[in-house]
Amino acid sequence: MSVFIKSFYHRVFPARQLLIRQNGEVKHVILAPWLQICVALSILIALTWLAASTLQVYSQTNKISDIEQNQLSKQQQWQQQQSAQQIQHTKQLEQLRILEQKHALLQSMIESLPESISKQNDNVSDSPIKNSEQQSDFHVPLIDESDEKNTSVNNLNSLTVDQRFVALTNSYERSFLQLEVQIEQRQQHILTMLKGAGLDTALAKRLSYATPKAAQGGPLDLFDESKIPMQFLAIADKLLSLNALENFLNELPHALPAADYYISSSYGLRKDPMNGRRAFHKGVDLAGWHKTEIFAPADGIVLRAGRNGGYGNFIELQHKNGFVTRFGHLHKIKVKKGQSITKNDVIGLMGSTGRSTSTHLHYEVLLNGKHVNPVKITKALSRVR
Repeated sequence: MSVFIKSFYHRVFPARQLLIRQNGEVKHVILAPWLQICVALSILIALTWLAASTLQVYSQTNKISDIEQNQLSKQQQWQQQQSAQQIQHTKQLEQLRILEQKHALLQSMIESLPESISKQNDNVSDSPIKNSEQQSDFHVPLIDESDEKNTSVNNLNSLTVDQRFVALTNSYERSFLQLEVQIEQRQQHILTMLKGAGLDTALAKRLSYATPKAAQGGPLDLFDESKIPMQFLAIADKLLSLNALENFLNELPHALPAADYYISSSYGLRKDPMNGRRAFHKGVDLAGWHKTEIFAPADGIVLRAGRNGGYGNFIELQHKNGFVTRFGHLHKIKVKKGQSITKNDVIGLMGSTGRSTSTHLHYEVLLNGKHVNPVKITKALSRVR
């Protein structure tokens, strides 16, 4: 083996002479085998180091490129998430605005409900408790309120924002539909009563006014109707119509104008108390104690106040919606012509002046110039109040 190595050594790295010519002189340098081996090893080591360094730089460059690519990918992903969150945030803000407008409309409608519906809601809310107490003497087992709260909170937290929005939307829809049913029932009840009492023409005249005559105003606070369903706005319009009906009822002379009385002569055909002949009685006679207070059945203006033939001491009041009321046989008149009076103001005292047999009030009601039965109107109005 050693012979082979020596043979290879002498054959590959024999002693070599280098001739160097300089300034006309020739020199020679002998390269010994060991020097050749050292030079070869140095070159090999240099090439190895260069290759290793190149590989290391290439590897690091790839790692840096991978890191940059990863960071770029994460940045793009973060931007996409941020964009999605921004879109979701904008959507939630829009949903919140919609819910706020629905809540504001519902709250204003509840606060604007007429007293008749408010009382109905109070009675309905109380009835299940009363019924349950009547049906059973046993008490419901006590339930830990904290457990109920925790359960409701957990159920709420388990819902997504969209699910909560849908749940709230359905809740608002049920509330509006419930109001619609109550409004329509009340409105139909009033319209039926007015038609039965012959007051539908007065109502039609009232609703024909293009603009309100009463003094009105205040700061403008509009709803954003673009965020409220048309169905809910239609229900709100029905409530406005109902409130107009309720205001119409409040303006009517809905009570007979004496505190203590009995009806001594009804409206319509009767025998005249003076001569016994058949005659038409255009009003109703309310008998009572002498000097019983007579009050105004509704707001109005005094058209006439003084003596008026068979009426004796007489008062005539002009009310809204074409109504006129007349009061005869008064003992004393307490108002003057042109005076504005308010409902329940005392306008005179019961007496027996004019064509009268005894102390009483002759009371007439006219609608658009035609006499109507005061008792019929009073009874009809009492059924809807």
